[in-house]
Amino acid sequence: MKKFIFAVLALPSLVLATEEPAAPGAPGIASLAGVWELIGAYREHRDGSRSDDYGAKPRGTLTVGSDGRYALQIYHMDRPPFAGDFRAAEASEYKRLLLAMSTHFGSLAVEEGKLVFRIAAASNPQWDGSVQRRSYQLQGEVLEWRVPQRPDGDVPISVWRRVR
Repeated sequence: MKKFIFAVLALPSLVLATEEPAAPGAPGIASLAGVWELIGAYREHRDGSRSDDYGAKPRGTLTVGSDGRYALQIYHMDRPPFAGDFRAAEASEYKRLLLAMSTHFGSLAVEEGKLVFRIAAASNPQWDGSVQRRSYQLQGEVLEWRVPQRPDGDVPISVWRRVR
């Protein structure tokens, strides 16, 4: 199981090196370069209330290069292990795993006051090759953004703190 987890975490970084970077000197990207840790992952409901999206203590990392290349992983930390060999798991176990993580990589830019993710590949295959524009706030070493609205009307919100 540990080898599988390593492969899932390492693969985006390995493939990242083959992606086209953002345009040199892209405005605002220098302010986002670095390594970030996830400090909050919420769902904002239609009534404005919020709830945890990946449990009470989600974990995640975001790495942004000065050229705009990025890799992101978010995990629900209350994921129970597979009952046996993950290759022979039940469909419900795979579904639970997929819904307990969000990973993607590609290039990131700041355009017209929004973060623009050009997603090369993601754990959600509908996002592969997509471009997503997200409103954001950067206050000191804390970065917060709003993900596109889900079909149920909830808006995911990710909050990150720069660690270096």
